Amino acid sequence: MIPEYPQFKPIDLGCLTDIEDHLKGHPPNICEFSSANLIIWQDFDRYQLTLINNNLCILNDPLTEPCFFFAPIGHNEIKATIATCLKHCGSISRVTEDFIKNLPQDQYHFKCLRSQFDYVYERQVLAELKGRKFDGKRNHIKRFIRRFPEYKFVPLEPQHKKAALELFEQWFTIREESRHFPRLAHNSQKIAIEQAFKHFKELELHGGAIFAEDKLQGFILGSQLNKDTATLHFLYGNPKAQGISQILLKEGCEKVFSQYKYINQEQDLGIPGLRKAKLSYHPHHLEKKFEIKAK
Repeated sequence: MIPEYPQFKPIDLGCLTDIEDHLKGHPPNICEFSSANLIIWQDFDRYQLTLINNNLCILNDPLTEPCFFFAPIGHNEIKATIATCLKHCGSISRVTEDFIKNLPQDQYHFKCLRSQFDYVYERQVLAELKGRKFDGKRNHIKRFIRRFPEYKFVPLEPQHKKAALELFEQWFTIREESRHFPRLAHNSQKIAIEQAFKHFKELELHGGAIFAEDKLQGFILGSQLNKDTATLHFLYGNPKAQGISQILLKEGCEKVFSQYKYINQEQDLGIPGLRKAKLSYHPHHLEKKFEIKAK
């Protein structure tokens, strides 16, 4: 049961039915409202729920920035609800363009959050990688296949947890040399992976794994965001296996997420290399996000 403001309740698995009931009339198109993300990143973002004017409001208290609310989910007294949220913590963040269109421009400060934009792709495009613009991706895949001609792509299962965590440690060791991947990022990502495997079935997660030379070389993991879109939560590959990320994404879009029209690959967090990589797949569109503060 979600309490009414000013009472809050931390998010846990028992809250998912209530959250999904509120989202039924507001199908999410940003990764923040993915049920799986709300659970697997709880240790880092420390989400709490409350009802304000019967709108579902999610408070975030992340380890790396001041607390903020997500946009209220509902249609009841929205302006009064926003006022309560802003009075409580000063900002509402990760707000969609559609949400701010209906707000009076003279009452709020709006800040564009480029590093939080979601990258959304046509799944079929990622599954096929046709055309000259994807020549480089196909060449990487060919190199991987030449090195591992006997590779196998299989469904990701909870029993792959140990191998997946070992692979993540290999991946992170290489990335740790960059200032963009401090130890806090390691701990939060590791815990998120652990939570994903722990609650694999309850969160209705789906994924794939590539095995070659009797070893896990990479895995991809996602879940449904809305009826047309899957969100990719994780994609990790052996950093010494050239082409692993390209073939993982292609195989996953072809075989795991084939029922969806779109793939949301979430944010780039302002990391230059990650932004370049996401743009290189030519997204169908970016889901813009903003921050709201009172004037």
